[in-house]
Amino acid sequence: MTEGLKFVKCALLQQENDPLEYCVCTLPIPSNIGIPLFPCELPNNFKLFQSNETFSQLGMKIMDIEEEENHKLMRTICCPSLRPLTITSRDFYNNIPIQAERKFAIPFIQKNEMKVKYDGEYAGKIVQEQCCTFMKGMFHQLFIYDSNEYLIYEITANLKQKGLLCFLPFQSCNSIKYSIIDKRPAEEQLISENYTNGQIEHLFFGWSNELCSKADQYGIKFPDSASEKDKALLIMCCIFIDYLWFENF
Repeated sequence: MTEGLKFVKCALLQQENDPLEYCVCTLPIPSNIGIPLFPCELPNNFKLFQSNETFSQLGMKIMDIEEEENHKLMRTICCPSLRPLTITSRDFYNNIPIQAERKFAIPFIQKNEMKVKYDGEYAGKIVQEQCCTFMKGMFHQLFIYDSNEYLIYEITANLKQKGLLCFLPFQSCNSIKYSIIDKRPAEEQLISENYTNGQIEHLFFGWSNELCSKADQYGIKFPDSASEKDKALLIMCCIFIDYLWFENF
């Protein structure tokens, strides 16, 4: 059993910048747009760190997270938001705390689901319903279910955010906030006077990454009542969000 998530209140998920995705045959337009048939689309790797509440300071690294090198054909011919994924993580002791898998799905036709394991046990799933969230006035709306298929979190992002209206690589134009809404009854949330629901935020990742790569970073404020399995689901939710939108641009 890993203790890497047990006492973590805030975390920073950083995607590694892979220079090999810049391919001579695609210049002067580098392959940093997630469209099919770009030959240098590679599996993605992430690092998860402890952080302060403003995500301005990195703490100890918790784990490495990587996309496995399968689904090679689908990675070439399919947009990142649709393609199947297999995700594995490794902590400092070479344990595998989190595993996740998502199958090919077209959201307008079927539900888009990512199933997650924590310490080898099924932890739950992240679900994008079969609908267009823009029609509901939301950027994204995701649902997180536990291992018993109970809804525990709703993840939403409002469309009225500067980061969704401005694509310039400035800090204020790259902040997109997602609310983590706990859907369990109050007595199960361990509600206290200073209870907070939590938040995921897409953050500015420096000029070089914003201009020249698809690398992104996300800050996570975990809800006060989140268990280790809940935190694993929320971490994978960040990666789910990354592939839904930010790998495409």
